[in-house]
Amino acid sequence: MTWEIVAGLLTLCGTMVTLGTVLAKLVKTLTKLDVTLVSLEQTVADDRRINSAEHAEMRAQLQNHEGRISKLEWRRLSNGEPRD
Repeated sequence: MTWEIVAGLLTLCGTMVTLGTVLAKLVKTLTKLDVTLVSLEQTVADDRRINSAEHAEMRAQLQNHEGRISKLEWRRLSNGEPRD
């Protein structure tokens, strides 16, 4: 074996180690990203569910207030009070 072959093999091994390290870091990062996205999806789904329930409650309260205002206005108009 000549020194050129040994140098070529060492270079090839060094390149493989370098690429292996980069690929290992990439796989680790992609795995963390996947876990983060799953967690984010769950959080968004929970927020949407909670918002939907809160909005339904607000609509019910608003409908109740609108009904009360209408009754007060009707009572005032039926008593002959002028409109504003």
